[in-house]
Amino acid sequence: MLVARSKFVLTVAILLFTAQMGAAQTREKIRVALGSISVNSSVIPIGVGNGLFAKYGVDVEPIYFGGGMNSIAAVTSNSVQLLAAGSTATISARLGGADLMMLSVQSNKLDYSVMVNPEIKSPQDLKGKMVTGTRPGASADTALRLYIKKYGLEPDKDVVFISVSESQQGRFNALVRGMVVGTVLPPPYSTVAKQQGFRELADLRKVDIEYAGTSIAGAGTYIKSHQAALENFFKGYIESLNFYRTQKEKTIQGIMKYLRLSDHTRAEEGYDYYLDMMPVIPYANVAGVKAVLQYLAPRQPKAATANPEEFFDNSLLKRIEDSGFAKPFAIRK
Repeated sequence: MLVARSKFVLTVAILLFTAQMGAAQTREKIRVALGSISVNSSVIPIGVGNGLFAKYGVDVEPIYFGGGMNSIAAVTSNSVQLLAAGSTATISARLGGADLMMLSVQSNKLDYSVMVNPEIKSPQDLKGKMVTGTRPGASADTALRLYIKKYGLEPDKDVVFISVSESQQGRFNALVRGMVVGTVLPPPYSTVAKQQGFRELADLRKVDIEYAGTSIAGAGTYIKSHQAALENFFKGYIESLNFYRTQKEKTIQGIMKYLRLSDHTRAEEGYDYYLDMMPVIPYANVAGVKAVLQYLAPRQPKAATANPEEFFDNSLLKRIEDSGFAKPFAIRK
C-alpha cells in the first residue's frame, strides 16, 4: 500500500513538473526598452518582480536604454520588442518613416517639476541662461521646452539648452554643480533639489499643458504577428498599474530597489506624486498626440498636417476592456 502511494505521489510530481516546464518553454519573451529610470517607469519592473506578466504567460525583460533615439534604435533593430519611453521620440521617428506604433500612453500630463537656482523667480528669468532636459528627443527635454514656449520664450534662441548624460541623475548633477540654472526633475530628485535650496518654479502636472507622455510602442510588423502575446503583455501591464495604485508598501519597496534608494521617505514621496496619474486602462488620446505633433511641427513640417490617429492603436486595450478583464481594477481601494 505504501509503495503504491509513493508511486502515485511520484507520478503526480512528475506531471506537475512537466506541466511547469511546458509552460516555461511556451512563455513568450518580450524585451522592453525603458527610456528612463524613474518612479514613473518603475511600473513594468515592479510588475515583473511581482510575477504579474508571468501570470499571463509572458517573460518580460525591462532593459534601460536611455531616452530618445537610443531606445528607438533598439526597437527598430528588433533588439527589443517594445519601447516604454516618452512619446515625442516615437512620434518623431514615425514621421521620419520608422515603422512604429504606440499601443498605450500612461499619462497625458507632464510629470516633472521645473527646478531652478534660487535667483530665478519667473520663466522670463531664464532668458539668456543655460538649462538641460538631458538630450533632444528625451521626454524631459520636451517638457522643459514646452514650458518655456508657453511663457513666450524660444528654446535654443532665448534659452540655451545643453545635453547631459545619465538622464535624471545627470540633470540633477548639472543643476547642483552649476552647469545649468534650471532643469526638470521628478521625485525623489525634485525633493532633494528643494532640500538643497533650489526653487520649484512649476509643477508641470498642474500647468495647462496636455501632452502624450510615457508610451508603449512597437514595430508594426511585430505588432501584427504577435497579437496574442501583446494582449497578454497588456493584461500584465494593466494589472501592474493596479498593483501600483493598491499595493502601496510593496510598490514603494519596488521603487527603492529599482531606483537603488535607501530612503523610504523619498520613495514614498515619489509614489504619492504619481499615484493619481496611474490609469486603469492606459489609452492614448487624440489631444495628447496632437500636442506632440504641434511641438514637432517647426522641425518636422509633416507634423503640421499629420493625423494624430495614425500614430496610435488602442485596439488591443479596447479588446481587453471589452472582455471585462479590467472591471475589478476600476474601483480604487
